[in-house]
Amino acid sequence: MSSANEQSTSTNPGKRTVSIALLVADTPPEDVVAAKGDYHRIYTSFLTRSLSTIRRHRWQERIELDVRPFDVVHAQHYPTDGQLADGLWDAILITGSATSVCDASSTPWMGKLLDFVRHVAEDHPLVRILGVCWGHQAVARAFGGEVEQNEAGGWELGVYDCELNEEGEEVWGFTKWDLEEERGSAGGALKMVDEEQDEGAPKKLRIQQVHKDHVTALPEDLNGTPFLNLCSTSATPIQSLCLRYPTDSPPMPSVAQTSQFIAFDTFTPPTSSGPSPPRGCQILTLQGHPEFDREIVELLIKGKATAMGAVPAGMVEEALQRAAREDDAMKIGRRIWAMLGVEEGREEGGESM
Repeated sequence: MSSANEQSTSTNPGKRTVSIALLVADTPPEDVVAAKGDYHRIYTSFLTRSLSTIRRHRWQERIELDVRPFDVVHAQHYPTDGQLADGLWDAILITGSATSVCDASSTPWMGKLLDFVRHVAEDHPLVRILGVCWGHQAVARAFGGEVEQNEAGGWELGVYDCELNEEGEEVWGFTKWDLEEERGSAGGALKMVDEEQDEGAPKKLRIQQVHKDHVTALPEDLNGTPFLNLCSTSATPIQSLCLRYPTDSPPMPSVAQTSQFIAFDTFTPPTSSGPSPPRGCQILTLQGHPEFDREIVELLIKGKATAMGAVPAGMVEEALQRAAREDDAMKIGRRIWAMLGVEEGREEGGESM
């Protein structure tokens, strides 16, 4: 039975806009743009679709998404310090790029981007930082990590299983509790990746990959807090980075109306869900591409193999087969939303809706 408060707010639950500054480090190839749009459209679509899979109570605030692109290559345009300080940006998200982070020291726009990422982390700590593929490498480089071309492992193209460590299982939602909850919410019909693994074996995150450069050494600690590696493949040992806050539920900048660190969220109306592990992440990155679907990856593989000649012909067939595999994009999207303070509603006893 709903409480009086739930009944009174269910007709007008309120609205919260999550604002993301998309730092666009490249433009996709023409055939990808023709099929799926530019990075602004691709990321907005991914985040909108994953948001639609999050079960929420009717009385919980309605979430709207505002993704605004910033050309950091040609215009070298960024959110202003005043906007950040006033809490107008909840997160910055750094896209992929066909360029190499290894060239950052000799490429002015890259140097400016790395400086900006450090500035946001140190001077606007409530603003969450997300990096995907090249963005993952850029974050690592910004804080003293090492990035190299993977001569030994070569390209990773298509869907790969990234083996999660204990911290990775927590952040990406692969603990035993998370998996049991997902099965229960699907009426037992949901087939999870761990069903094909031995009991107690490490869980694996399935994600599309299009890269040859990779992070080879973790970044240095930031203000005494270490960066964590969350998962790995045989070719790429550092697949996902996380930097945690000192507390597990700082507020979002747009809610607190500041970018300065506040330990606990006393602004957002409480729900029965409680903070999940991604909520405590200040920085979260992925080497893979949750925003890319099979069609995009197939176009990129074919383009790199033919027009660019970057991918050996002998790799193409296997890469296309990998691109057709199932992935965990929507699950990843839900965990990114949890980092941004949008979590699944639960029943009064804590069970999944």
